Parts: sequence; structure tokens; C-alpha cells
Amino acid sequence: MKAHLLHNPKAGDQDHSENELMKKISAHGIRCIYSSAKKEWTKDLTPDADFVIIAGGDGTVRKVILQFLNGKTGDKRYPLALLPMGTANNISRSLHLMGDADDVIASWKHQHIQKFDVGKIAGFYEDMFFLEGFGFGIFPVLMKSMKELNEPDTPEEKLKMALETLHGIIDNYHAKECRLEIDGVDHSGKYLMAEVMNIRSIGPGLNLNGDADVGDGLLEVILLGEDKRKAFSAYIADRISSAAHKDYDLPVIRGKSIKIAWEDEHAHVDDELIKAGKDKSYIVSILKRELEFIVPA
Repeated sequence: MKAHLLHNPKAGDQDHSENELMKKISAHGIRCIYSSAKKEWTKDLTPDADFVIIAGGDGTVRKVILQFLNGKTGDKRYPLALLPMGTANNISRSLHLMGDADDVIASWKHQHIQKFDVGKIAGFYEDMFFLEGFGFGIFPVLMKSMKELNEPDTPEEKLKMALETLHGIIDNYHAKECRLEIDGVDHSGKYLMAEVMNIRSIGPGLNLNGDADVGDGLLEVILLGEDKRKAFSAYIADRISSAAHKDYDLPVIRGKSIKIAWEDEHAHVDDELIKAGKDKSYIVSILKRELEFIVPA
């Protein structure tokens, strides 16, 4: 088997260096070519590679995949294998890839494929894509707040800081008016959060969409109303004191076509904080071209 490794050299620790990763992969009989995901790699992509490996966190995974979706890599479609090396690793956890690196690499030989839907957002200056989610309310505010803080040294400290910051935001955030239509049915109201999701978790590893099927052709809309504020705040407080990735049940509405507008301009697409038009409507749907990930059988 031959693979092309796209690696974020700033992610992980010494065990995740270029040399160590190449050794681990080669030890499983996989011939591998290396490119840094931090540099221009699209022209170096190996045409005869059986699959592409992405080693890094959620941000690296998204940036690499956007190059494929935007046609920067040519017409060939490669199965994708992930080596999670980030802080939350929401995408990898949704694909059940949170084991020892050697076990993950060993599973690639079986080439078990999981289809993965890509969300498409119309309404910006150009169509935007997401793997994790697109949303308004407390999570964009959290992302903005985290950018203004000094980032801790370790992923564990960073997750704890994010949870503590989110806890304060939940207690103080004023619910906003949301115009929301899902497959033609009106669900408008005032919410602290409206998230259009495709995977199980969001933000600092919070499992809010536990029954998500990443390849079912449906998106899930997760809503947090005023009536759930205290319970959700208590859940975050519990997560701060416990490292367990517990699920939290919020109302989930599934659909294929979502029209959404929010009262203010805070929004995010995956881990990217963006400025949305206040009260501007966006149409969210599934991109017809899905991704293929190699996952454990």
C-alpha cells in the first residue's frame, strides 16, 4: 500500500514528529510520502497513492479537506485516514478513531470505508463548507473569548480553560431571536444556541449530538433554549470537574434543507470564527459529493 501523509508539524508532541510518524507508518508495511500541511502541498500529491493520511487536529483536517473540495487537488478522489493529534479531535472521535496510533494505523490495511457528509452554506460571498457544524450563539462567543486569552501549554489545560470560559458565557448570555425553518417547518424562537451539526461533538469535546450518523444524508439542528440554561450550565460544571466525554441530551431536529437567520453577527463554521450578516438568512444543505474515511471495522 502507498499513502501520502499530510502532517501538521506543530500538532502533538515529540512522538508525533515527522520522523516518528513515518517510522510508525512504515512499520505497518505502508510506503509513505510526506508533506507538511502547513506548506503548499497540493501539487506534490502522489497520483498513485492508495489513500491520504491527515495527521493533526480538527483545524488541520478541515483545511486539508477544503483543498480537495475546492478542486485544488485534481479530479482523483482519495480515501482519507486520520491520525488525531489535536486538542478536541471532534471529527476523529465521531469516526471512533481515538485509540493508540499503532492500532489506528493497523486498521488502514482493512480499508473499511465510512461515508461522511459535507455541509454546504449558501448566503456568504461564496458557498462555504463544514465538516463539524455551523452555528450561532454561545459557541462563537466562546471562540472569540478564547482568542483573547493566553493559550495554555497542554491540550488538557486548554480544554479546561475553554469549559470554564463557556460556563461563564452560558450564565450571562442573552437569548437571541432565531428565524429557523427545517424542511419547510418553522422552528423559530429565542435561543442561546442554534447549531447545524453533522458529527457528535462540538467545541471543547462536548457530545451534544450522540446519535449522529455522519453519512446518512441528514443534518442535525441542536437548539438550546432558555428553559435548558440551568441544566446545561450544570452539565458544563460537571465536565470541568470530570474528564469523561459525557453526552448531553438537547432537542435534535433532523433535516436536509435548513434556512437560518440569527439576531446578531456572531457565527462559526467548524473551528473558524466568522462574521455573519445580522438577521441575514443562510441556506444549509448537504453537498452531493461526500467524503470517504478509512475507519476501524
